[in-house]
Amino acid sequence: MINHRQRCRTGTCVALALALLACSSARPQSQGVDTTLRVTTRLVNVNVVVTDERGNSVKDLAHDDFAVLDAGQPQKIAFFSAIDNERPTSAASLPGPDTYTNRPTDYSAAPSSTILLFDTLNSRWTSQGYGLQRIRKFLRQIEPQDHIGIYVLGDDLKIVHDFNRDASDLFAAIRRYDDLHSHVPEARAAAKESTGDPDLDRFLSGKDNRYRVGKDGGDISKAYIRDRLMIAIQMTTASIEAIARQLANVQGRKTLIWVTDSIGAMAHFESDDLDQFLKRWTGQSGIKLAKIPAWENGLDIERMIRLMNGVGIAVYTVDARGLETVDLDFRNTSPLVDISSSTEPMADLLRRTPEPDIALLELANRTGGRAFFNSNDLETGIRRAEDDARFTYNLAYVPDHNQWKGEWRKIQVKVNRPNVTVLARGGYFALPDARPVPPRNRFEFLSQIAASPIESSQLPLTVHIAATSGAKQPKIDAKVHLNPQSMLTDLNNGHRKGSFEVMFMQLDPKNKLLDATQKDIEADLDPQEYAAISQKGWDLSAQLTFKQGATLLCVIIHDKASDAVGSVGIPLARYSPIPTAH
Repeated sequence: MINHRQRCRTGTCVALALALLACSSARPQSQGVDTTLRVTTRLVNVNVVVTDERGNSVKDLAHDDFAVLDAGQPQKIAFFSAIDNERPTSAASLPGPDTYTNRPTDYSAAPSSTILLFDTLNSRWTSQGYGLQRIRKFLRQIEPQDHIGIYVLGDDLKIVHDFNRDASDLFAAIRRYDDLHSHVPEARAAAKESTGDPDLDRFLSGKDNRYRVGKDGGDISKAYIRDRLMIAIQMTTASIEAIARQLANVQGRKTLIWVTDSIGAMAHFESDDLDQFLKRWTGQSGIKLAKIPAWENGLDIERMIRLMNGVGIAVYTVDARGLETVDLDFRNTSPLVDISSSTEPMADLLRRTPEPDIALLELANRTGGRAFFNSNDLETGIRRAEDDARFTYNLAYVPDHNQWKGEWRKIQVKVNRPNVTVLARGGYFALPDARPVPPRNRFEFLSQIAASPIESSQLPLTVHIAATSGAKQPKIDAKVHLNPQSMLTDLNNGHRKGSFEVMFMQLDPKNKLLDATQKDIEADLDPQEYAAISQKGWDLSAQLTFKQGATLLCVIIHDKASDAVGSVGIPLARYSPIPTAH
């Protein structure tokens, strides 16, 4: 049985019909004892990279070569697979006309997904300049068939180049940039006449760089700086969550290369865990840290970490401050190094360069990535991330500790092979149910999803759109298809239950909300109904009144039990009989 309640936040009643197979009819509730169980598979998935002394992937390991420790206790590996990401895979079929989806399509053929996040929000002006210079240098080395996304974190999150596209336009853009700055008049003239990608051209020219209040000083009150830094932390965590949701259903190794000065206050999750990690790191690098942070993580940081680990994103942090030393000739004769190797050649530079940001080291360790600091490491970091993604292992286990109280639990992956390096995420939050933290402001959260430039694929959905003429105003017919099994996790007297909602939001070019229609859905399915929707999915039909000035329709499915979301953004220009405002 499906109970649904509709609300229209703009005061306009929108007729909405829900067709859910045969289960739409009312049915009496069982009078037996309420024995609601939450169907939760507490399976911990761990993506593992194993490399030899030369940095090459170790490809011949078997199930019995691995050992997994959870808080120091051995665990039984329930699932094991070795994945050769260099083998080409077939792309999924593209959606038909007027059909939009957040399911992986053309980029499913890519063996791995890499996003370079250029952080102007948390980086000094000088770091941005040096970092962009290194990015230009890297782009001169790419091939048109490469796949890498470039996102910019500033006052908002901007997609300069999506990861699901090949690098042909990046290849053309960097050459156009070089021609524009060439000493050859003919090359400059030709570049000025060429039609390029405005977003890429703006990024490469440095016009997306921001002056970061509170990082470069100035005559500004401490209260103002404190407020700005708090906004920056909120924007940072929201943007990282958006990227994680975008990658949720993408296959292969998922890597985020984060070029930044700092990611804010991030604490350790276990009393001695960070101390152990830093002791090992400082022993290898020879760097002595002045102090260990005493912060405690807020819910936003814990939510961000849990979402990244749940999706399986490995974060490779590149300290943008270290990139400055290359161009100042501080390290022009030193070999490239990373944190896992000896760094004696940089000992004479320690007095001139800043300490590593502990949060950058911590985040890389938590997610199974690498941290790079104080060297020509942007190109090295990107290439290392690509090399790590070539061959990976997936392990999964069901923890036997039975202590689901929300604490951070440390994971260790060991390999029965000498002289190898193992990369795996550092742990997980042992939460008792699917919800990562107490509920957020629901409407604010969903509005944030709607305004995001990237779609969430946590909950896959497909939307078919058609424009129709109404008696007074034009209409939009939307048909939503979804597979709700992951939202039906309550088991009560043999019935599957779930509580979720569907939102239809119309926005103008400035992301101003013009109309929001919401549908609450309370599902209560017997075994036959559940089997039917598991095979066929659900279809939801809606007719919306077209709002003048609307340029985007965002359709969102939201699981109230877990805060998981799926979203699809649909440009409305081709369906609008009304000239849109600009």
